Amino acid sequence: METRFGKKMTLFIATFYSQYGAVQFLKHAKKHHVDCRLAPVPRVLSSSCGTCAHYTCNDWDTGFVMKDLDTIYKSSEKGYETVFTNENYP
Repeated sequence: METRFGKKMTLFIATFYSQYGAVQFLKHAKKHHVDCRLAPVPRVLSSSCGTCAHYTCNDWDTGFVMKDLDTIYKSSEKGYETVFTNENYP
């Protein structure tokens, strides 16, 4: 995906352990001008709360890591590739 300025953007999907984490991620993304929307988790992925964030960015790391963040996937033609897994969840 390319922006109007010609920069390559990638679609990422973040899953969460709670609805609260999903909403906090959305607020963080909007504050930092990252195109983001909440949606149901795709069937091929699993999540505790059932809600994920679809966002486009140059890099998966938006500076937002909290305990409710589960996994971040990179979307590709082959499917989904795990780029981050939160190992600090209690």
